[in-house]
Amino acid sequence: MKSLPVLAILLMALGASGAGQKQPEKRLPYAAVHDPQFIPASSATFLHDPDRVIGVVSGQVAKAYPAAILSQHGLVEDQSPSGPIAITW
Repeated sequence: MKSLPVLAILLMALGASGAGQKQPEKRLPYAAVHDPQFIPASSATFLHDPDRVIGVVSGQVAKAYPAAILSQHGLVEDQSPSGPIAITW
């Protein structure tokens, strides 16, 4: 995805501005999901019409990441046909 390099540049710029300052490392209040498992859309009976998802389509592969699950984990690290991706909420 094209937004990942922009995000990496932004994080490097923020890190550079705090150079020389020692700050305690904060733990995030959630656990990231790595290599998530997917089910067919027809089996996702826990989702309803007003529920939000982040959708990613790459070639013939389409994936949906439910916002309710993302809000519990904050980050999903997954693979696309083009390479690794990160989904956040």
